[in-house]
Amino acid sequence: MFPSHSPGQLAVARELADDLARYAAGLDQLVERRWEPELYRELSDLFDRMQMHAQALPQVVGAWSELLVSRVELTHALWQPRAPSRTHGSVIAVHAQHQQLIQALRGICLRYLRS
Repeated sequence: MFPSHSPGQLAVARELADDLARYAAGLDQLVERRWEPELYRELSDLFDRMQMHAQALPQVVGAWSELLVSRVELTHALWQPRAPSRTHGSVIAVHAQHQQLIQALRGICLRYLRS
């Protein structure tokens, strides 16, 4: 349980938790469809907004850093050449790890709301 938070932090935590859910769903679509530039751009913009929110919440700094590194790894895996008829196994593995980190970070945000 975190100590009491300001109303502003609570609002940011709620928005970040909601954005993380949207981001996770969008990533599922991106991996399933392989490459869709417009969706990738939307997710990148959303990630940038989430980063601004994460900077306002001291308790998420470590988890955010892990997510950021994982995002770079996922982006790299998505850009690797692969058979056009299927998603490469490394993309699936990196995506699964990224989704776990998203859920962990979302859990921290939700704990803000319960304190």
